[in-house]
Amino acid sequence: MDLKDLKDYLQEKTAIQVSLKGNIFGGLSEDQVEMIAQKVARLRIKDPWKGPLSEKTLEGEVAYEQERINDREWKLFGILYEGVLYQELLRDFILEGKLNDRNCTILLTNQLIATRDQDDLRYHIRTSLYGFPHILSIPGFVSAPAKPREFYVKRQMGIPVQILKEEYKGRFLDHGDSRTTEVLKGYVMQALFFQLTGDPFCEDQDCRLFNSHWQEEMLHAQLDGKYEFCPRHEAILDKIKS
Repeated sequence: MDLKDLKDYLQEKTAIQVSLKGNIFGGLSEDQVEMIAQKVARLRIKDPWKGPLSEKTLEGEVAYEQERINDREWKLFGILYEGVLYQELLRDFILEGKLNDRNCTILLTNQLIATRDQDDLRYHIRTSLYGFPHILSIPGFVSAPAKPREFYVKRQMGIPVQILKEEYKGRFLDHGDSRTTEVLKGYVMQALFFQLTGDPFCEDQDCRLFNSHWQEEMLHAQLDGKYEFCPRHEAILDKIKS
């Protein structure tokens, strides 16, 4: 993931000044870290049908979150967090007084986030959560959009995942994928369009603002579309630049 490339891309496309702010947890006191760790630990989703219902947390869970906050290189292990509540926590306790409608604040995280789907009332992993602040989950780009259907059929037949990854290589994003930065460009633009127009998505499958639900849709929209942005959204970008 190349943050400078993302920054340059945004500025080129919009002529809007972009700055990289670094780790939002930097500069917290020990007491603040402990308080945030306790709150984040309560947001863990252990059952996708129920969500984070318990106010009680284990000491080990809080200690894990403290270590994670203090160590920028900390590796997560598939823990899922309630996205909307996490967004509120960041807004109210970390970014308090720093958010306004004249600044578009986009956070990149290595945490998995989920929100409840209104159709099946179940929590689903998300790539992004737009609002104040906007959140993009890097592992979410691997886990949220669905892989090809036949991938799951063969996995249920007992074929090892590593063999399937080789068989379907290139048809989905994987951890450490060199295409990650390029894919992210479309999603930071979605965050910007949400802030400017209230709608981050496009129905055109060739536009980078297309709301992809499948890995192949996402890769097509971000890497192989007929154009970067459909004529309607390109016109909006031209207006922003001027």
